Amino acid sequence: MKQRSIYLISALFVVLLLLTACNSQQTEGQEATANTEEQVDENETTYPLEIDVTDAEGNTQTQKFEEAPERVVTNNLSSIEILLELGLKDKIVGTTQPDNEVTGKFAEDVDDIPVIGDKMNVSKETVAEYAPDIVVGREMSFDDDSMGSVSTLNELGAQTYIQTASGMSTNPPLTAVIDDVRTLGQIFNVNERAEKYAEELEQRLQDVIEKADENKGEEELTLLPMVAYDDSDSTFAAFNISEGLQSDLLEQLNVQPAIEGSSSDPSLETIINADPDIILYVTADRNADLDETAVESITNEPLLKDVSAIKENRIYTTTYDDFMDYGPRTFDTLEMLGEELYED
Repeated sequence: MKQRSIYLISALFVVLLLLTACNSQQTEGQEATANTEEQVDENETTYPLEIDVTDAEGNTQTQKFEEAPERVVTNNLSSIEILLELGLKDKIVGTTQPDNEVTGKFAEDVDDIPVIGDKMNVSKETVAEYAPDIVVGREMSFDDDSMGSVSTLNELGAQTYIQTASGMSTNPPLTAVIDDVRTLGQIFNVNERAEKYAEELEQRLQDVIEKADENKGEEELTLLPMVAYDDSDSTFAAFNISEGLQSDLLEQLNVQPAIEGSSSDPSLETIINADPDIILYVTADRNADLDETAVESITNEPLLKDVSAIKENRIYTTTYDDFMDYGPRTFDTLEMLGEELYED
């Protein structure tokens, strides 16, 4: 009898151990599931989502997204390329005609997107024909004389996203491009992909800043951005460096504009008097004939032989889109200048 009791007690003890182990495994499984769900939720946008946008007049309006937009119209190359980088090509139903022939990895993708008109004359009525859920792009086009104001587009059933990097009155830094990437990722519920791309841009920016800090001199260099140089009469125009992206780009490189504002001068006096350390020649399709020989002509112009940029062989070329647009292409020009000026 005593031996039987011992067997029963032992059996009960084993059963209790098994039950405890099962409960422990179940609890751990539940915790793992909860943690996985929590991790997934962190990468998911919670709708409705409200985003504030500011137009060229300084008016801020809240845009409300009940779900990820399915039909997108854009008004510039940089917004297209950000959306393509985020894997959203199939959602872009129309865009304005690019200013220049598109080059780079997205050239074919951009060519596939229907063109709704030129940015100078496209109307809000045309935009409405494409039934967008959202219109994305640069600040200046959100006007009733162009693609439609924020309020008008909202009335037509479209929300908007104005690139913060395109703000003309807010003087956005280069990091505004990165902010746009993250915000668009949130709007379209592609947060993980957007964060990966944003971190890549942050690293590119930091790498250039570190290289410039390690190799820059005590004095700031000066840069003259030139366009449309005509060697037949030595005329040209100088771009106005914006207080936003372009100014920040130069600042990160320890560079300042050689002249204030813009200039169109029938002589070479502006270049000679400014004596820039760097000349950045900006090409554009509309100036293709002039651009073909511009850099060579500037370099070989006898009147410019004593200009610092010519003597030091610091005349570089970039494209209009890589210098004047509001997206990641600006980082290409930043890196190019960083490598040219601060090679190890």
